[in-house]
Amino acid sequence: MSDRFPQYTPEYISKAMSLRTPQEKSLFILDKILSSMELKKGMDLKKALDTVSSLYNICSDFERSFMSLTFALATGVGKTRLMGAFIAYLYTQHDIKNFFVVAPGTTVYDKLKKDLSDITSEKYVFKGLGCFSSPPQIIVDDDYKEGNLSLMGSDIRIYVFNIDKFNKENANMRQINEILGDSFYNYLSSIPDLTLIMDESHHYRAEKGAQALDDLNPLLGLELTATPLVIKGNKQEPFKNVVYEYPLSKAIEDGYTRVPFAVTRSDVDFYNFGDEQLDKLMILDGIACHEKVRAELEAYHINHDKKRVKPFMMIVCKDKDHASWVEKYVKSTEFHDGKYQDKTIKIYSGLKGKESEENMRLLLDVEDPDNPVEIVIHVNMLKEGWDVNNLYTIVPLRTAASKILREQMVGRGLRLPFGERTNEDGTNIDSVMLTAHDKFQEIVSEAQKGDSIFKAGNVIHANKIAPQETEYTQLSLDLGDKKHITSAYEETGITRTERTDKIIETASKIIKDEIGQEVQESPTKSITHEKKKKIVDRIKETINEDKDLAMIYKENENPLLAWFETQVEKTHVKAMEKFIPIPRIKVTDAGTEEYVFTDFDLNLDEFTQVPINNQLLIQNLIKASDLQMIKGDAIDFDGYNPKKILVDEIRKADEIDYERENCATLLKKLVSQVCGHFENHYMENGMKNIVMMYKRDIAQKIYSQMMQHFYCENGFLQEEVINASKTNVCQRYNYEEKVNLYGKYTKNIQSVLFDGIEYGVFETAKFDSRPELLFARAMERDRDNVINWLRPAPTEFNITYNRGHNYEPDFVVETKDIIYLVEIKGEDKQNDPDVIAKKKRGIQYCKVATKWCKANGYKEWEHLFIPSLQVQDTSTIENLASRFIVTE
Repeated sequence: MSDRFPQYTPEYISKAMSLRTPQEKSLFILDKILSSMELKKGMDLKKALDTVSSLYNICSDFERSFMSLTFALATGVGKTRLMGAFIAYLYTQHDIKNFFVVAPGTTVYDKLKKDLSDITSEKYVFKGLGCFSSPPQIIVDDDYKEGNLSLMGSDIRIYVFNIDKFNKENANMRQINEILGDSFYNYLSSIPDLTLIMDESHHYRAEKGAQALDDLNPLLGLELTATPLVIKGNKQEPFKNVVYEYPLSKAIEDGYTRVPFAVTRSDVDFYNFGDEQLDKLMILDGIACHEKVRAELEAYHINHDKKRVKPFMMIVCKDKDHASWVEKYVKSTEFHDGKYQDKTIKIYSGLKGKESEENMRLLLDVEDPDNPVEIVIHVNMLKEGWDVNNLYTIVPLRTAASKILREQMVGRGLRLPFGERTNEDGTNIDSVMLTAHDKFQEIVSEAQKGDSIFKAGNVIHANKIAPQETEYTQLSLDLGDKKHITSAYEETGITRTERTDKIIETASKIIKDEIGQEVQESPTKSITHEKKKKIVDRIKETINEDKDLAMIYKENENPLLAWFETQVEKTHVKAMEKFIPIPRIKVTDAGTEEYVFTDFDLNLDEFTQVPINNQLLIQNLIKASDLQMIKGDAIDFDGYNPKKILVDEIRKADEIDYERENCATLLKKLVSQVCGHFENHYMENGMKNIVMMYKRDIAQKIYSQMMQHFYCENGFLQEEVINASKTNVCQRYNYEEKVNLYGKYTKNIQSVLFDGIEYGVFETAKFDSRPELLFARAMERDRDNVINWLRPAPTEFNITYNRGHNYEPDFVVETKDIIYLVEIKGEDKQNDPDVIAKKKRGIQYCKVATKWCKANGYKEWEHLFIPSLQVQDTSTIENLASRFIVTE
């Protein structure tokens, strides 16, 4: 602890820097941790972790090769200002003079350079502090190449670098520098008090980035992020080294951010809109919100003598071609008579030359009231590092499929332009608007859920960090049971002891693992001498690692060695017998698919839509009762051909062949019926309004009724079996909970791995539903009839249906005379067209397989199609087969 600046306590720094409550608490936490240990390079990390965990039990692992602590603060709270407070505290209280600040990309990097060095800037992070004799020396880019890295009048050095500058092996920082006599990277790693500060630290969890930071060998790591989550596969796992978390829900509640709202049109089903039609409407409604808040901000500026804030609207596009189309529309006279032609910029990574430079300059200065930009068209969302406070309206076009993505977008517009909420009733000055439209109800529902960032508390919970486990299926061979061990003693004749039991169990496990892998890779009738020797050598090597077991083995070497070799051979035979041979088919003639409709009249009772009004609905995502209505632009129906629109929509279905006369005639008739139905009730303009607003819904209802009068004929389809597989496909399962096949589970069944399977091919399996689990239990219990059963892998069968879709059966069950291909489907799915198509292909597969199997000495195949409620865990395959075999 330094005694040069005794007055610079966390309390003093907090007051001098006017820290907000979460910033202040973060500083106090760091002080408490460092006051509880001796901070030095090479410190005992386990001991340090025990100390930190005892203080803050949500921290269970530093996750790096040095002590690294994460402070997870919501967007808009002020992580960069906190960074300055950390530096001041460590300098004044712990005499640390070297800091390495890491940025994840160019935007954040440029912002950090300015915030750390520009003493004239409002955002200068050391504003209010007098502990530096001169401002800290900021070292960026290639400064280290230009001469001496002495403090040059400053008592503190801050290195600011983009992660891409040093996470590659050939980076310039890793090359030898003549002035330093070593690489700059190695020079940094040798500094005894180098402290890492990682901005947006969730970016540095990938292998290369994490290793690059570890290699710097810092004294301490401080991580700042609003999202303490790392993506692993399809899952998000929370950080394990968080010591303080201040979530967005708390920031909104405490008034540190604006309030998010979702905007839509009232009484409109946007499912029925085409892409361009919906895009235009969302942009029009977005600009209505933008112009409303622009007028409110101008009035607030005049009436309260506050600084002028010019809002802007961001349109998020799916790709650069989409962005170009949007730009052309927004700058055209069709959009508000060209009013925004010179107030719009387009930004994406592919821009080059003068356009890129000019647009980027306008973007970075978009907060300036004199900057003309009011609309920013963007492909990516500038998730971090773009700390503007005048983004008021966000229009996500075809990009907001995921909840997290939408919440991150809203996060860009939560900063307060006046530093605090104005509490101006009747205005949207303290709001950010997200035009939701087709996603509106989904967004509102998600926002009200407990796990939404608008509602949820901390995402890091002590003792609840449970990452998914991964496991590969293994053959169910039962080599470790009591019967197997007793047989081993009978064959070897050795005296049974606790240690000999362990030798046999160890050998059995190794044999099972090795044979399981061997038969998958090389499914042959017998095992080679070389492979057998390799397995036996591994057993001996493992046993000899334990001195006690090695001694017992030496005393019984000959009989045990003979048993090892015999057991390898027997296990190989047993493993090959364990598999169910799956006939592999190929289509020799795909035949022709014919779609036929019989004539009928529509049931018009289903068509109950009414014309819609032109109103915008604005919903507070925090407070469900806060809802506003404002007038939107009227919708133009001129030149609209409702019958053609409906025909074109229905023709998108694969089954609709408009070139066939009977299909075209029927379709025209049905469309005329529904248009006439609406015109009789609401006149022509009302009918056009309804069709425009609900075209997809109306088309879907017509199509659904047509499918009730439809049948598909696949003529002349020819298939043949090319061979039968010798093994079944090993699967890789991710799971959150592992229980016995008959045990109780607490998680969603699809995330549970069931083990203890004895009569199946593999000893573990996962299921999609409880009826599937009950069926598996029934097959395990039905030992009079079932020889083997399998939960097949997605690639086990090469059966396709419905124009190339893969058919994945639920189960394969082998009995004495027959192999059953089993489908278990809910009663509500029995007449689903997709299910019917699968059933027909299952029947066809069994017919083709049986013909080949009869000629080649294999068992016949039958298809079982079982309603889910008919499955009990006491069911027998014999009874189910007698009731549910399908042949046509």
